[in-house]
Amino acid sequence: MGAFDAAGVTGIIWRRINPEREAEAEAFMRQLMMLCRGHAGYQGSEIFPPIAGVQDAHVVLYRFDSGEHLRSWLAAPERRNILRRMEPLLTEPAVEFFFAHRRRTAGTVSTVFSYRIRPGFEEKFHEWRRRIGEASRVWDGFLGTESFDALDSGKREFVVVVRFDSRTHLDAWLGCEERAALIDEVQAYVEDFQVKRIGTGFEGWFEYGPDRSRPAAWRQGMVVLTALFPLILTLRALLSPVFSVLPFPVAFLTLLVIDVSVLTFFLMPRFSRAMDFWLRPKPGHDWRAEAKGLGILLGVIAITLAVSLAAGR
Repeated sequence: MGAFDAAGVTGIIWRRINPEREAEAEAFMRQLMMLCRGHAGYQGSEIFPPIAGVQDAHVVLYRFDSGEHLRSWLAAPERRNILRRMEPLLTEPAVEFFFAHRRRTAGTVSTVFSYRIRPGFEEKFHEWRRRIGEASRVWDGFLGTESFDALDSGKREFVVVVRFDSRTHLDAWLGCEERAALIDEVQAYVEDFQVKRIGTGFEGWFEYGPDRSRPAAWRQGMVVLTALFPLILTLRALLSPVFSVLPFPVAFLTLLVIDVSVLTFFLMPRFSRAMDFWLRPKPGHDWRAEAKGLGILLGVIAITLAVSLAAGR
């Protein structure tokens, strides 16, 4: 049983409803909550109606004691039947996210799908998108999806982001027979689609997930630079005989392979943990903590420069 299965899980649904159909939609949501309460592992649920000027959608929270019970609920036929009946009452597709209560060791990974819908197939495409969304939600490691229409509506382009907690879980979903059949089906509804996998930019070097915030990109960059600068100068000095024997591109590639290996498997896991207080400022993080973090980073860079210049490198 993986970390997602062993942890309690909260689902959050964001639904924008046609104002003229709110009563019908709320009746469906109450039915869902009643069914949810009788499902194994259910721990609680709440519905928050729209608030003018603050929140323009119905927000639903529900909690299960494990990912296994959550997936069982997401796959329940009676739930899917109610959602199909509710779909015409929404002004746009619902957005749903899942958060594990226990700390996770895996990072997040996403795939971006870009579709260009064939003229006249919009309704079939959106019904297909609902079904593939439902199918993905019951897979191990699923975290959420987000959908975006193209700014130029004349292009009929549609973008979907699918997020999983690890590359292994994402690859399992992308390679399954159920998804392959759905992708074959959508070929008739779209003129073209593209797929792009995205990660963090520094995957494996910084630990984060739904319950562990992602450090700001500039903070990640500063920490990587500080670790990389002394390491690459040190390795360059140690490998100087290699540069005198091998052609420069080959020698430089050797340097990079060793450098990335040391960073990934030894240096960055330890250095990023040591700098966690600065990477993820906590409530109460003041100028002293900020100065301490920057002082460490700039100090390492300054010492490296001084030693390197003194050694004549």
